[in-house]
Amino acid sequence: MKQSPKPRYLLDINIVLDYLQQREPWYPLAKGLFLAESQEKVDLFIATNTIATLHFFIRKKDSKKKTLAKIEILLRRLRLADVTGAVVSRALQMGLEDLEDGIQAGAALESRIPVLVTRNTKDFGHLEGLQILLPEVALAALNLRHPIGSG
Repeated sequence: MKQSPKPRYLLDINIVLDYLQQREPWYPLAKGLFLAESQEKVDLFIATNTIATLHFFIRKKDSKKKTLAKIEILLRRLRLADVTGAVVSRALQMGLEDLEDGIQAGAALESRIPVLVTRNTKDFGHLEGLQILLPEVALAALNLRHPIGSG
């Protein structure tokens, strides 16, 4: 029997920061997503522009050396969804309140990642071709027989 491809999720920056900074009460859910990735249940992505933003926020609390180490570890675990001119153009046309959210969604759509995981689902509204899921819903979906976000 042919195995179906793993689900593909793009993580919004809030989920990544919850994990890296162990922010409560959200850390357990973020940790669960990273655990699912390490168990090869899901492919996790971040948009390339997320790296600079992560550096900015992590550096506020950690040394330069620790910050870079965290980002390097993250980059070994996660895949990147490129932010191109096409992504930015798409983001500008979405009409979302926050351009950064549009870039996240555009990166997912351009990279054919069907699910964006965020705690701020209302910020994204309804975007055709992209499911916007809370982390608890995304985690629950990984335990289903036909997970959300798989091909």
